[in-house]
Amino acid sequence: DQGRPQDGGHGKEICDLLVVFGEHIIIFSDKHCELKNTGNISLDWQRWFKKAIQKSADQAWGAERWIRQNSTRVFLDRECTHLLPIDLPKLEHAQFHLVVVAHGVSERIRQEFRGSSGSLMIDLTMQGEKMHTKPFSVGDIDPKRTFVHILDDDSLLTLMTARDTISDFVEYLSKRTRLFRGHTKIRTTGEEQLLAIYLKNLNAQEEHDFVFPTTPGKPPDIIFLDEGHWEDFKKSPERIAQLERDKISLFWD
Repeated sequence: DQGRPQDGGHGKEICDLLVVFGEHIIIFSDKHCELKNTGNISLDWQRWFKKAIQKSADQAWGAERWIRQNSTRVFLDRECTHLLPIDLPKLEHAQFHLVVVAHGVSERIRQEFRGSSGSLMIDLTMQGEKMHTKPFSVGDIDPKRTFVHILDDDSLLTLMTARDTISDFVEYLSKRTRLFRGHTKIRTTGEEQLLAIYLKNLNAQEEHDFVFPTTPGKPPDIIFLDEGHWEDFKKSPERIAQLERDKISLFWD
């Protein structure tokens, strides 16, 4: 509610989807923008990026700011008569996850890169909005603010199929943020390659995590994941057995 109470309320959409799970608050901003083909891919990409990703990120940051500053003024309806019926966590303990879902690019990626899954490439050497000029690649669009996870049609489906409980999903987002804001810069051909590393490996606490073979005490400056990790993982006996074992729980998930 952005208006004064005596005016009867003035509602403005805060986000497309708000998820509250324990101390986790997930803010989704979802947009569908077709990536036009004018023959100038650099220009097409920059225009699409601003509409589909940058504007969504701005909405997500705005939603986080509003919840932090006005957590009692979030309603279900435009008239602001029905308060959010969910108790938000204490803000000093809240963990915000901002997710931008950019539809309308996967098919174009498959056209440009034959054999590609259609997932956006990830390049964490790109820090800040102005560096996002490389077509079909995303990084950290503002290192000074809450990290924004950028997903597309393909990566959203792959990720939410593999991490199909809320606890698994927020754990993945938490560890993904820590990885992407760490010393080592990640470059990969798609989210699915990163997901394969996560699902194949366990950390010291026996939890799924992004574990890479590195020299102790000497983290690499950059890690590149090419095609093949996800494809090999899907065919592995361990993955096939895992899917078979999980069948009984899919209904509940």
